Amino acid sequence: MFKPKNKMSETVNVICYKSKTLANGENPLMLRICKDRKVKYQSLGISVNPDDWDFKKHRPKVNTPNEDLIQKIILDKELEFRRQILELKAEEKEFTASTLIASKNKTKAKTIKDFYKELIDEFSLANKIGNAKVYKDSYWSLKTFTNNKLDIPFSHIDFEFLKGYEKWMSKKDIRKHQ
Repeated sequence: MFKPKNKMSETVNVICYKSKTLANGENPLMLRICKDRKVKYQSLGISVNPDDWDFKKHRPKVNTPNEDLIQKIILDKELEFRRQILELKAEEKEFTASTLIASKNKTKAKTIKDFYKELIDEFSLANKIGNAKVYKDSYWSLKTFTNNKLDIPFSHIDFEFLKGYEKWMSKKDIRKHQ
């Protein structure tokens, strides 16, 4: 039977960081990771009005502006760190709250897909629907051109890639006008 070596518990949750108020009157949302009674914080990059935050449940209140998007960001981040904790425990590797955050902060080459998704989410969150639509259209065009293979870093886009895309777009336009 499997018995964990360390019975100390780890917690991962999101808090509204009341001790810091931004210029817009909102407070940043922070991921709080506790391990062996040591606490580390990681910014989620978003903020909320404290009146829109349920401090007991550590979640946005119902009818908070962009509640669904905020919930998604929170759940994604919590899941990401919980998954990493489970993997480390399964491999019986030692870790701390600091090493968890440090390993997630290692710079990873951003893919074209990631870039587009972030832009579309940012424009949608800012209620700039027209801009979001332009990027969605551009994303779908590139996605079609690459046969749904946009998990590539920007460093893979070179002259040949761009010439091929230009040629593909030209053929697509000619077919449209026939």
